[in-house]
This record gives sequence, structure tokens and C-alpha cells, in this order.
Amino acid sequence: MAMSHMAADITVVIPARNAAATLDTVLGSLVADRPVIREILVIDDGSDDRTAAVAKESAQSRGLPLDVVSVRLGSAGAARNVGIERASGTSIFFLDADDEVMPGSLSLLGSALAGQPRAGLAVGASIRRAKGRPDKLKTPHGYGPDRQQNTRRYLRNELWPIAMGSALVAGWATAGIRFPETIGLDEDTCYWASLLARADIVAIETPVLLYHHDEARMARRFITAPRKTFLAIARELNGLAAAGVEQGPLQWRKAWIAQRIARQLIKHRMFADAAGMMRAVKAHRELGRSWKAAQYLARIRFGRLAGNRPDISVDPAAPRRTLIVSFDPAYPPVSGADLRTFGNAGAAAEFGPVRLASVKPAGSMQPPDRDIRVVSLATEADKRSHSLGWRRLKGENRIPRPALARLKALVREFRPDTIVVESIPLFKLLHPLRPLTRQLVLDMHNVESDLAAQAPGNAPSAVSPDIRRLERRAVAIVDRIWVCSKRDRERLNAIVAHRTPIDIVPNGIPRAQGSFGTLPPPPGTSDGFPVILFVGHLGYSPNIDAAERLASIILPRVRQALPGARLVLAGRSPDPAVRTLSEPDGVVLIENPDDVAPLLSAAHLCIVPLRTGGGTRIKILEAMAAGVPVIATPLAAEGLDLTGGEDLLLSDTDEELADLTVALCFDPARMARLRSRAHDTAWSRFGPRAIRDAVRHGLGLDGASR
Repeated sequence: MAMSHMAADITVVIPARNAAATLDTVLGSLVADRPVIREILVIDDGSDDRTAAVAKESAQSRGLPLDVVSVRLGSAGAARNVGIERASGTSIFFLDADDEVMPGSLSLLGSALAGQPRAGLAVGASIRRAKGRPDKLKTPHGYGPDRQQNTRRYLRNELWPIAMGSALVAGWATAGIRFPETIGLDEDTCYWASLLARADIVAIETPVLLYHHDEARMARRFITAPRKTFLAIARELNGLAAAGVEQGPLQWRKAWIAQRIARQLIKHRMFADAAGMMRAVKAHRELGRSWKAAQYLARIRFGRLAGNRPDISVDPAAPRRTLIVSFDPAYPPVSGADLRTFGNAGAAAEFGPVRLASVKPAGSMQPPDRDIRVVSLATEADKRSHSLGWRRLKGENRIPRPALARLKALVREFRPDTIVVESIPLFKLLHPLRPLTRQLVLDMHNVESDLAAQAPGNAPSAVSPDIRRLERRAVAIVDRIWVCSKRDRERLNAIVAHRTPIDIVPNGIPRAQGSFGTLPPPPGTSDGFPVILFVGHLGYSPNIDAAERLASIILPRVRQALPGARLVLAGRSPDPAVRTLSEPDGVVLIENPDDVAPLLSAAHLCIVPLRTGGGTRIKILEAMAAGVPVIATPLAAEGLDLTGGEDLLLSDTDEELADLTVALCFDPARMARLRSRAHDTAWSRFGPRAIRDAVRHGLGLDGASR
């Protein structure tokens, strides 16, 4: 079972996500062990800083054998598993991207492992460094030859936990054992417990690791969606039974995790959530009757009587309850506005529970994420009721009075920390909501006054004054404003004088959890070449205009050079003018598609010839994320800060859009480059992580201002 450990036969696996600031120090700490290192694998998990470049530059300057593996997985456990699969050494050393190895540690661990033929892992001491506290030495002790006892005592915290970066694992020992990928807490405990159940352990008292402990970050992991976090960890612990781990220590561990989460929730004055966690603790015969459990229950009882709640101005680490109010239902998302709103809801759900409330009645479907719930504020009967306000300006939505009453009741029940109101057409909700929440946000999908002035035949002076007045008044009411792009922020700053923070929350990739996380293969040509796709709300006037020009001007010019070219128009609520476009040869209309993924898979390129419109174009991001080259007007791509000629191709005229299409189709090498560049740009700048970071800032969680 044991394997010999030879020189230069250790694989070092470093999961990294935006670690450019620390990687050079981490790699520098490995230099002394260069003789025993076969390879260093930096698993770059969707970084949008210089993580990969810093890693390569640092390794080259130090003569370290490093390879960067680029992935988009979203968890350290999943990244480590990629390292296990790629490792060619006979032993593996896991190191986090912000910790440091003591000089000579790998050699020391390798010798210890080689000296014990039945050992599957060698563990050394570690030094924990936390801000404002003295360093703490943690020495592994108490391990014996009985594997079942080691596993039992480890799960019950009767042994010092194994720090990531303090253990060297034999390749044979980890065969078939992987890190849990769905949790960010206790994933290392599950992995080490599986190893302890399989193999012997050799421990040394010499410090091999200096690791940096961030207490605030750890607390956020516990108190963000605590119930969801606990259930996910419990599922992973249950899975250890298949590895022969006894049920007793697994049950103890689950109760202890619940108690640990409850401790942080109490600390952050989240007493209702803490009470829920303590129910899992009380169910355990031993921990539920402990003095500590009694203390926690008493603190929860007194805290709830006092009616205390987390204060966002004091503790940005606490989970945030977010209410998002839209006019149309945002789920299931179909149009650009729905996709933006639901995408922001998904990002906000990473920081706490979310409610999506729509003025129009929503269907009965609920999102699969239990932290997001959909609520209707109006019913069909409310169409006959009075609306808010004695006068409604052009561009404002009609809001029935019963809808406001239901919204106020929802606020009292849900107690949101932040209310996000979707766009200026819901202006009449801002004043009633202002006293009901600590933070009121206006999400301006578009700068409406600017958008109105763009419409053909509209002079700015004739259309925008009323809307602009609403925008100025809204800015003075709310605490923060979200816009889609730098360009929209510049436009808004030009028309308002109030110093309300304006945050850029870009439109993200729609349905980013779909199948396009990696670049898909190019489509075939059996259904014609090229297949040109245009996706959008086909009842929206800018899209109607674009579809008409695609069918009547652009497609015929393309078909002169490429007779097999086809145009696919896909979207909801097609205008009668769009329906007639399906009659000419080569034009296909797909009404209300359930899923655009098959359409993107079959498309060779997308043409987006918008002449009017605002915000940033989700249809462009969706195509780029699927690896579909995009040819568009500059206005269509406005606000995305894309590079013409590299990320996409741009032109102002229909004739040149057609000519660019023909030229690209006759240049397969350039089309392949454009596919790859578009895909990488979309996922790195508009993927789930980027939107989550933008929403976190927009909720005021990082204490910064832009």
C-alpha cells in the first residue's frame, strides 16, 4: 500500500482566486524546498486580477516548476480537486494562496511520510496569526495507530484540527477521496476525516506553516444564509458514513457546527436565526444539555425580548435581507429587465435572504434557490382599483393602491435591511418606502430621460423634462443609486446635483449557471451557414426596428455572398411587424422560446443593429458568454467597455454590418479567435463573481464608495 518518496516528487496545489497581492510571498516561501518539489499547480479559479501573471512571473524569477490551471468552479474544494486530478507527484501538499510555508517544511514532511510505510499523511505544527492577537502555536498530538479512534476524536475536536498547508498526503491515500465542492466551511474537516479513516498518520511537532486567520471573513461564512450553510455541511458529513465513519461522531459534529453558527449569529444579534440553529443543538443528547447550550439559549431569549436586530451601519458582515421591487415579475426571467433583476437577486442572496416583489401578478413558480422568494403585490381584481397619486407622468407605471398596502405588510413581515426599487417608472413607491427601511436603493436600468431623447422623432426638450424632474427628485430621496455602466453614471452625474452614491452594477451573463462555463465547440453547418441569431423582446420598439433592418437590408446583402445564410429572430411578444418578417426566405421566427441555449449553440454569430435603447445589452453578453461572435452597432455595445475588433466587431451602417459578417465567415481563423476572446471577456467581467462583487458594493457591504 505504501509508496516510496523520492526527491522532487511532491505536487504543491494552490487554489487561488484574486490572489495577486499574496501569491509572490507564498511562492517565495517554497524556494527552500525546491529540491523535493516536482510541480506547483496554481488553480486559478476565475480571477479577474493578475493572479495568473503574478504566479508565472514569481515562479520564473525563482526557478520554481509552476503551471497555472485556469478554471471557473467557485469553491476552494473544487479547485483542490482539480489539483488532485492533475498531480503527477507521488504525494500532494495543499497550500492556501495567502499562507506561508516554513523553510524546509516539505522536506521534513516528506521524510516523516517515507519513514512510516503505512502512513497516508504527515502533519506538522502550524502558527496561526490573527490581526490584533499574538501568534498561536498549534501542535498535532494525540494521534495513535487506531484509525477509527483517530477519526472519531478528530470529528469531536479532541485532537488539534489539521490546518491546510500543514499536511503532506500520499497519492495512494487520496485515491477516490475528494474535497466537498458545495460548502466553504468544514470542507477540509470532511477530507481529513476520510483520510484518517483510511490511512495511518505521522505527526511532527516542528512548525511547518504560518497561516493568516481572518476572523471577520470566517464570521461572514457562518452568518450568511446560516440554515443553507448548515444543511449543506450536514449533507457532506452524512456522506462520510460510506467511508466507514461511525454515526456517533458525525451526529456530534453536526450539532457542534449548529452551535458554532449559533454563536456567531448571537454575536451579530441575529436571534431568530440563532434560535433555529439551536434546535439542531438541542436535538443532540450530549451537546443539547451542555452548559454552553443553556447559555446560548438564554442569550437568545433575552435578545429577542429586547427586539435587537443587526445594524448595517455597525456590522457589514451580518447577513442582509434584501427586498427588490419591480413592476413586471422577475421570475422566470425572460426579457432584459427580468434577467437583470433576477441576476441581482441571485447575487444578493449570497449575503442573505431575498424577496422579489412585483406590482404585476406573478405566477405560482418559485426559484429553486430557497433564499429567493417571489411575491405578488397586485391581483387581477386590482385593475379596477384606484392608483397611487392624482397624476401620473408619461413613463410612470400605474400602481394600484392595494399593491402599496401589500408592500408595506411585506416590509413589516420580512424586515429588509435594504429595499431596491427597479427604475424611475416606480417613482411613486419611493416616498412611502423611505421611512420603512435603513437603506433605499434605486436601480436605474436606464437613465430614462436620456433614453427618451434617443427615440426617433423626439426632441430632448419635448420629452425629457418630466422624466428628468423625477430623476432629480428620486436621487434626493434614496440612499444609493445603481446604474449599468460608467457611461450611465456620467450621464446621471450631468443632470443631478445631489451627492448620492452612484454604484455601477453591470448587467450580468443571463442564466450563468448554464452550460457555457467553458467554451463550447463551434456549431455545424448542416442547417445553413451562417446562422445569424437575434434575441430580444420583439415587442420593444428598438428591437422591432433592428429586426426589420436585419431581415430587409442586412440578410439579403449577406446572402449575395453566402446563399445559405439564415436569420433566426427569437423573443417574446412579437409585434405584428415582426411576424411578417418570417415570410421572406431565410428568416425564422421563434416566439417565446423556453430556452435560448439551443439557439446559441446553433448560431454562428449574432448581429445586434440597435439604433436606440439604453442600459447595457444583455443579448450581447449572453451571446459572448456562449462563444458566439457578435457584430453590432456602437450604440448596441455602449456601456460594456468592449474593444472593437477584439471582443466584437462594430459598425454604424447596415451595409457594413453585412460586409463584416461576410468577411468574418470567410476567415475561420479570425472567427475562432473572436469566439475565444468574446467568451473569456464575458465570463471574466460579467460572470457571477463580478456581479456578486458589484452587488455587495451596491449593498454597502464593503465599506467603500465609488
